[in-house]
Amino acid sequence: MKLIIRGGKIVRLEQHTQPFAPLFYKKYLEDTSSLSSFFHYEWNQKALNKRLQETDFSKTKRTELVNVLTNYMSKFGLSETSNKHLEELKDNGVVVIGGQQAGILTGPMYSIHKAISVIALAKQQREQLGVPVIPVFWIAGEDHDIDEINHVYIERSRKLQKLVYPEKSKIKKIASDSIFDKQIMDNYLTEIFQSLPETLYTKELFTKVMNHLENNFTYTDFFAALMNDFFQEEGLLLIDAAYEPFRKLESEYFQLFVENASDLAEVVFEKEREFEKAGFGTPIQTKESAAHLFYVEAGERFLLERKDGMFIHEAKGLSFTKDELMSIAEKHPEKLSNNVVTRPIMQEMVFPVLSFIGGPGEIAYWGTLKTAFELFRMKMPVIMPRLSVTVVNTKTQTLLEKFSFTIEDVWNGIVEDTKLQYINKHRNERIPQLIETMKQDLAANYAKLEELLIDDNLLLSPLVQKNLRYHESQLTFIEHAIDDTFLGKLDASIHRYDRILMELTPNGGLQERIYSPLQLLNEVGTDFIKELLEIPYEFNGNHHVVYI
Repeated sequence: MKLIIRGGKIVRLEQHTQPFAPLFYKKYLEDTSSLSSFFHYEWNQKALNKRLQETDFSKTKRTELVNVLTNYMSKFGLSETSNKHLEELKDNGVVVIGGQQAGILTGPMYSIHKAISVIALAKQQREQLGVPVIPVFWIAGEDHDIDEINHVYIERSRKLQKLVYPEKSKIKKIASDSIFDKQIMDNYLTEIFQSLPETLYTKELFTKVMNHLENNFTYTDFFAALMNDFFQEEGLLLIDAAYEPFRKLESEYFQLFVENASDLAEVVFEKEREFEKAGFGTPIQTKESAAHLFYVEAGERFLLERKDGMFIHEAKGLSFTKDELMSIAEKHPEKLSNNVVTRPIMQEMVFPVLSFIGGPGEIAYWGTLKTAFELFRMKMPVIMPRLSVTVVNTKTQTLLEKFSFTIEDVWNGIVEDTKLQYINKHRNERIPQLIETMKQDLAANYAKLEELLIDDNLLLSPLVQKNLRYHESQLTFIEHAIDDTFLGKLDASIHRYDRILMELTPNGGLQERIYSPLQLLNEVGTDFIKELLEIPYEFNGNHHVVYI
């Protein structure tokens, strides 16, 4: 436990072993050296030093890259620190980079944690290595699975509810081309804010969000505007993967992907088989026929495969020769888009990457790409696990202390078990037992009735069974009514347990994977993210718990 100053206030910081960690991520955190067949570096200071010393960053098109970044970010506003970082990047700076899909209201809180991770590691390495290290956030605007980003979770009637942006599209456009109906989005955001408790900060937060909506009508622009608002003073550089000038910068790299498509598919397929044999599953589920590129048409993405020397998408009726796709890569790179395999490689080609910040799922699929990087005569960067954070507000702290629970008790199911024990302790077990006996007696008597009717050749079995089901349903109805009334009597006490669980393990997982920052900003103020940046985080694979 550590006491720290945040926003002029003393708060408590704890570190714990990563809860809910998937098998491969747990292995990566605890024993990276055993995974050397999947990565070029471990994730420590020695590896970062080595990465800087042995990597040739001279091939980066620095001037062109900085021009693209400057033009993209100018819409959202460039701070003094952002401009400084752009100048450093043009010269000899290296980057710490991470990214995320463009969720509404920034998506889950771990989007914020990724940005904080990128900024914090860049600051630490700037001091440690003595060179400019610049934080960059790659927005996955080319993603087209809108269902993953079109919602937020809110609390209503003491239950967690997924509130989905209601406008539906007949086609799945990429996030950067998915334009909101401003009035529908306005109403949607208003509904979200109306579900929040009114605080000193609600009006200011609502105004901030709605102001950004005024000029940003796509998922990606709205996301970028908010992220820039939160992090521009830190000089976080943003780029949308689908930004057309960025695509043009990537032209020669798309040509490399087309030229080497067969070899790339082969090495990734073999590496994923090795990954699977090691017991870690198939995070990419790649095919030997994969092209690892999408073709973009009217904002839709179509994944290409290789067949009989052609690049095709059968359902759409797309078919290109290698020369045709090479020509598209050269003259119209905006018509191409990376997939899960080529995006990390493209990132390495475009940016001078010291370290990539990744979450559990990302690190797993990066583990299948070592030979893919080698195919293009590159090494993977140092892959640093992102910071994972749970924030415990004062009300939840009070409840934890009242019941003598720790945060680990919540993660380990002890709180849920204690809640069930409390309910069972107060339940009169004779009532459900009696109802069950009544059901059994009822069934037995109806069976006897049916036998007698059959003996008298009275064919009424369907009517008997229907009547039995009716009476059984009535007993079930009264059983549920008794249970609801019983739980209602215990409601105040049960709610305390539910409050802890909903705050700290919503939907049975980590808080950061469900809640957007909206709830916290509404509760403690719009400067809360800046205050989170003041915390001296350690990149050690632990989960950070901040008590505010």
